[in-house]
This record gives sequence, C-alpha cells and structure tokens, in this order.
Amino acid sequence: MNKSTVSVFVLFTIFVTATIKAQTFTDVRANLTGVAGSAAGWIDNDRDGDPDVFVAGEFFRSQANGISTRIYNNHRNDRFTNVQSNIPDFHRGAFAVGDLDLDGINDIGIVGEAANGQRIAYVMKGLANGSYQKMPVSLTGVRDGSIAFADMDGDGDLDILISGEATAGSVTLIYRNDRNMKFSAVNHAIPGVKRGMASWSDFNLDGLPDVFISGIDPAGNVISQLYQNTGAGFRKHPTIFTGLKNAHHAFGDADNDGDDDLLMTGETAQGQPLTLLYVNNRSGFQLRQTTLVNVSDGFADWGDMDLDGDLDVLISGMSANGAVSKVYANDRNFQFRDIRANIIPLYNSSGQWGDYDLDGDLDIVIAGISNTHQPEARVYRNGVIEKQKSTALSSSFSKLNLSSAHPTRNKPVWFYVYSSSYSDLHKVGKKDYYMFVSPVKKPAKSYEMEEKFQSLLIQTYPTWFRVDQGNIVQNGFPTKNEAEKSRTEMIHNYQTKGFKLVEVNW
Repeated sequence: MNKSTVSVFVLFTIFVTATIKAQTFTDVRANLTGVAGSAAGWIDNDRDGDPDVFVAGEFFRSQANGISTRIYNNHRNDRFTNVQSNIPDFHRGAFAVGDLDLDGINDIGIVGEAANGQRIAYVMKGLANGSYQKMPVSLTGVRDGSIAFADMDGDGDLDILISGEATAGSVTLIYRNDRNMKFSAVNHAIPGVKRGMASWSDFNLDGLPDVFISGIDPAGNVISQLYQNTGAGFRKHPTIFTGLKNAHHAFGDADNDGDDDLLMTGETAQGQPLTLLYVNNRSGFQLRQTTLVNVSDGFADWGDMDLDGDLDVLISGMSANGAVSKVYANDRNFQFRDIRANIIPLYNSSGQWGDYDLDGDLDIVIAGISNTHQPEARVYRNGVIEKQKSTALSSSFSKLNLSSAHPTRNKPVWFYVYSSSYSDLHKVGKKDYYMFVSPVKKPAKSYEMEEKFQSLLIQTYPTWFRVDQGNIVQNGFPTKNEAEKSRTEMIHNYQTKGFKLVEVNW
C-alpha cells in the first residue's frame, strides 16, 4: 500500500467514524432572526414543493427591538433568504395554514398582538404570485392563544378555532366557513382560555373533529378539558385532565392503535411544570407515566424522526432546571428515550417538525429564548438518512466522495406524495403498517396532488380516516428522473421498516 493510498484511507476512516458518532441533528446556521413571544413553523410560501420558514415575534438586536413577521424561502442546500411579505407583524400569537377558499393555494390565519398593542385575528388569502392579501373577515383578535383549522361540520371546507385573551378576557371562538371567505360565529358552551391553546382532534374517530382546550378561563381557573363534537354542538366530555396554564398540547398516535393520544405541557395553578401523556381508548383518555421532561411555556410536537414507524417527540420549554429542548425516540410501549439531539435549550418557544431538505426524514425549526436570555430561531437538519448512507459507505471504499457540495436545484415541476398508517386497512380484524404513495406527476397546481391522493384513499379504503395536509408529505423535483429516484428510495426506506406498499394510482 503506497503512501497516498494510506492517506486517503485514513481520511476516509476519520470521515466515516465522525459521521457515525455525530449528533443526529445539525444546526444549519440558517441566519434567522431570533424572536421572543414566537410563532415558528413551516409553510410552503413559494409553492415550490419544499417547506419554507415562518417566524413571528419580538426581536432584539443591537439594543433595539421590534415586532416582526418574517418568511424565509428555502433555496435548498441549507440556504434560506428573508423575503418580503405583507403579513402583519405580531408577537404573543400563533398561525395556521390551510386552503380556506378551496382554490388550491394555502391561506394563513394569524392571531396575536401588534406593535401598537392591538390584538389581532386575520385571514390572509394566498395568491398565485406567492403573496398574501388580508381579507375583510371579522374575527375577534386575541393574544397568548392559538388558531387552528379543521372541517368541523363535514361540508368539505375548513372552519376556524381561536383561543386567547381578547380585550374582554379569555375566549374560545369557532367560526364556520360559509365559502367565498365568509365566516359565521358559532354558538357553543366551550369556555374561553388564555395562556394556553385550543385544538381540533377527532378523538373518537366518528368523522367530527372535537375540541380540546387548556389555559386560564374567564374566572381565573386553570383548566384542561375535552369537548366532543356531536354534529349538533359540543358536549363536555367526562374525562378529567390536569389543568395547565402557559400550556401547549399536541395530538398524535403514540401507540399506533389508530387513534390520537394527547401530549400536554404547561404548569399547574401552583406553578409546577408538567408534561403529561394521556392515552386514547376511544371512549376517553387515561394518564400514562413517562420519563419526558416536565416543561411549561413551550411546545411539543409528534413526528417519526427516525423512520421506524412510530411517532417520536420534540419538546421544548422551561423546566425546573432551566430551558430545555429535547428529542425523544419512541421505543414503543410508552417508553421514550432522550437521544441527546443537541438542540439549543429554549423557553417561551415554538417550533415544528418538517422535511425541509426533502430527504425523507423530519428536520426541526425552533424559536424562543435561551438560558442566556437571548432570542433565537434556528433550523436543524436531521441526519438519520445521511447517517445510514454514511454507514453504508464504510463497506464501499471505491465510492468515496468527500465533497459536501450539492448542485442548486431548479424549480420543481415533478411531484409525488406519500403517507403512512397503522390500521386494519382491509377490515380483516388485524392491523398492519402501510405506506401509501402516488405516482410521479406534473400537476398544474402542486397542491392538487395532495387533494387527489387523499380523495382516492377515502374512496378506496373505508377504514382510512381523513387526515389533514400536514400528514401527507409532498416532494418536488425539477426532473422526472430525480422524482422517480426519490420515490424509489422512499419506498425502499419504508419497506425495510416493515411497511406494506399501497400504490395510489391515477
């Protein structure tokens, strides 16, 4: 073995060893403006098939501060640029994404507090040129709350759920979508909550999204409560939940039994931070003990970050020992393992899972305040698939390529969509893991892929429960060959995890 060969072999060994031992998540240094009172998440702003970053809140820079809403377009290769947006600046709020007017372009709903102290609630119509137009929709403005979309009445359009502190106090509001950007307030008996949130989830799988609330009610009580959608109104459910304020909650199928379980974070009336997992048995919920860190003033999100077929947990907030941000792998049977993902510890935080680099695994966007009291906003790349490929490289020395540069992609025009479930798909009395995938298509509007895909699933499989667009992943590519290659790799990744392939063709 000559000297040059030895040098290359040593370099290769160091490369592979470092990759295998590296943290799963890497800060890509996206140069986002850090914010407090944040609302951070993913949105395909330019409708090019990859997730862009939405961040709103109060920023502090060079002894100056202000309220700002910013969208950072994703240019691939870990590059994000701030783009002009006419979405109002706000903090102490939240946002939701969905096609409210059924035109194939996602709209945005925002709630929060503007720089002048006004509490706002706006519907921003998504336009074909990538901008947004504020619609003349009369919604009650709130801060320290939430906004969420779901089809509560089964009429095919998205209705609006809002919670927070209005000028008159804590509110929980429901607005029925009457089409053409017209909304009507719905009478109901759900208490108002502030310093918490309200969300939709069809806990009993009857096709009617139910409402869960947590926070401080108008009388100052700290509450958490489920309200069942009966089709004729909302009825208080008898399950007793621990009341939490400075609260956040997330629904997800933790045990792969086909229904949504509930993960809550927040603090009790006495100020104790808690993280609670309630397991859904379809008729109600039961508290299950876990080793998840107790936090308040933060968030939690479910996502299969390691592609093993179950939902893992991203959690952030203020613990008894200061701010934390952690990723927990779901090891089944309600056992969760801290993978020490090295995410910046934050409180007063928000964030979300999302596959920004379209490599098939879930990445992270997160914003909030650090333990040094600095506002932060960061994107972390998930290295699960990259690590699998690097490990495979160790047995194939001849294929060594030390270049980390990737050519910039052209605008995607070829797309495919996919989803997965653990269900009794064929009504045979036995559940199994299924991966659903569409063919590669060149649609006139990218979102028509998701709509067609979901429509065919609902028509073909009666046991398929309607999912929102966030559960259907869409990948876009500039050439058909790239799209087909990615689709093949995606199918292979799922099949190696034991998923059965279901092709949804049209």
